[in-house]
Amino acid sequence: MEYYVLTQSGREAMPVLRQAEKNDEANILEYLGKADGATVEQVADEMHLDKKTVYDKLRSLSANRWVWRKITKVTAF
Repeated sequence: MEYYVLTQSGREAMPVLRQAEKNDEANILEYLGKADGATVEQVADEMHLDKKTVYDKLRSLSANRWVWRKITKVTAF
């Protein structure tokens, strides 16, 4: 499973993104901070955006080191 976690740099970037009127990105960062991490599907449901748009935004945020992409191994019981 793949999920994204907010970094300290991401917390500091939120006001800058709001000033630049990039509210979708700032809202995603804010949600990740509240949720302590989320999958693409969870963010898409919360932000009312399609999964591809959210995935692209999360990849961009990850490239800026505002979020970390974590991968866990899911095992069957």
